[in-house]
Amino acid sequence: MFKKAIAILLLFTLTLSPLFSAAELSYKPYGEEEFPIWTMKMRRAESIFFGSLVLTLPLTSLVWSLCENVGLIQPITKPMDKFLCQLGVASGLSLCISAADWIIGEVSSDS
Repeated sequence: MFKKAIAILLLFTLTLSPLFSAAELSYKPYGEEEFPIWTMKMRRAESIFFGSLVLTLPLTSLVWSLCENVGLIQPITKPMDKFLCQLGVASGLSLCISAADWIIGEVSSDS
C-alpha cells in the first residue's frame, strides 16, 4: 500500500508540475542595484578559487610525488588519504590565490 501511494504521488508530481509552471519568455538582464557589492565579490572569489583548483590540484600531485620520491615526506599507503592530503594542499593554494586577488582588488579600488 505504501509503495503504491509513493508511486501515485511521484506520478502526479512528475506529470502535473509542467502544467503549473509558468515560463518566462522574455529575458531581463540584472540591474546595477539588484545584488549587493559583497555578493559580486564573493562570486568572483568563488570563480577564482575553483578555477585555480583545476591548476593547483595536478601541480600539487606532481610536487607531492616528487617529494615522496626524494624522501622529503613519508609515503602514505592509503590512496584516499593521499588524495585528501593533496586536495587539502591544493585547496589552500587556491584559497591563497583567491585571497591575493581580493586584496589586490581592494587596494587598487582605493586608489
